Amino acid sequence: MSFQAEPARALLERYATSAPRYTSYPTAVDWSKDFDAARYPDLLARAATSTEPLSLYVHLPFCAEMCLFCGCNVVVSRSRERADRYVDALEREIAFVAASGIGRRAVSQYHWGGGTPTQLSLEQMARVQKAITGAFHFALDAEIAIEVDPRVTTADQVRWLAKTGFNRVSLGVQDFEPDVQKAVNRVQSEAQTRAVVDVARAAGIASVNIDLIYGLPHQTLAGFERTIRRVLDIRPERVALFHYAHVPWMKKHQTALEIDAAPSSDLKLTIFLRALELFRDAGYVYIGLDHFALPTDELARAQSAGRLQRNFMGYTTRRGGDMVSLGVSAIGEVGGAFVQNAHAEPEYVKDANQRGFATFRGHALSAEDRLRRDVIVGLMCNLVLDTAAVGARHGVDFALHFARELSELAPLEADGLVEVTPTSIRVTPLGQLFLRNVALPFDAYYRARQATGGDGQRTFSRTV
Repeated sequence: MSFQAEPARALLERYATSAPRYTSYPTAVDWSKDFDAARYPDLLARAATSTEPLSLYVHLPFCAEMCLFCGCNVVVSRSRERADRYVDALEREIAFVAASGIGRRAVSQYHWGGGTPTQLSLEQMARVQKAITGAFHFALDAEIAIEVDPRVTTADQVRWLAKTGFNRVSLGVQDFEPDVQKAVNRVQSEAQTRAVVDVARAAGIASVNIDLIYGLPHQTLAGFERTIRRVLDIRPERVALFHYAHVPWMKKHQTALEIDAAPSSDLKLTIFLRALELFRDAGYVYIGLDHFALPTDELARAQSAGRLQRNFMGYTTRRGGDMVSLGVSAIGEVGGAFVQNAHAEPEYVKDANQRGFATFRGHALSAEDRLRRDVIVGLMCNLVLDTAAVGARHGVDFALHFARELSELAPLEADGLVEVTPTSIRVTPLGQLFLRNVALPFDAYYRARQATGGDGQRTFSRTV
């Protein structure tokens, strides 16, 4: 990847907007209001007849304390009894899902997210895993991943994860600078982080991801550069560099942040461009959006081969045909529809115990949804779209069907972000910085919302 910083800065300023991250299409804000959540058992039964691989996600929401930047669905509690009650409900949901027969499909991707999954005790973690392995079987090359917080994760937990089959861990760092950590209520030393990484690697966990966030209070260019250099010294296989999304109207705890002390828009651009330069110079491949990977990592190799994919877990090399998601607020895709569990922990526990599932909303994908998702995911993941093949796959004349969208790509092409031919759309190296902008013309729901005065600025995160 090569670009000049100043031209890139000018374009980033021009194209800066709020846009979806497209872990799904349609995005959750555009799901149908009349979806019948009681359809979930029928969707499971339909999905159980497929022979395609399966993705599996488990949401474990507990955290010891609230990080003020957090945008996840978390439960701040250190109560073992409360976590036990949650695991009880989770076991009930797993048993209900298993009764459909969907567990016969090979799981190719399995992820524990949160919250902080390692906030659970080893005994509780073992209960969850026992329920899962009793209900599902795994492909031999399955990606088995977990998010961990180095502040609460013990060496015994990490060794148990490796022994159990977990082969990738993701660690939140955000920033190593003490004043930034204090401002966001996440004080975590480099030594704590390294200790978890070292134990994971010694135990045989081959892939480590580190999350960073820019745009937090008290961040400076020099300070964030120091953080990046310390991360590079750890040499994780993957790095996620997120732009902080300040949405206090959705996440009330964010009102406690000293947002006036956050870097200006201009400084955030400077930090972002410097981070790109540092990771590139260290040999990392810029996957796009906010991810970097070593050239030997599966993400980089999958993108090079044109088989990178994307789902609610983000970029992935092993996306299943369906995705079963378990736990509070978990979002899945089953039988041709998106489904989501209850947002609040008490409601989830009650519903899972009473009826075996806690689905409360969803969206059945139309043929048009599937077509547009194919386009958006193809561009965002593999940076090139064979438009003739997409058209043939969905039974449309691509140029005719997307005439308006192709015309809207013309300014991006003039700026060197995409290359459009009669048979393809290719994202340039510079265009990788603008993946969400490239995808936006193909988002029919976003277009409709803008036409009716929808406030995308308060719905989606900023692109930079």
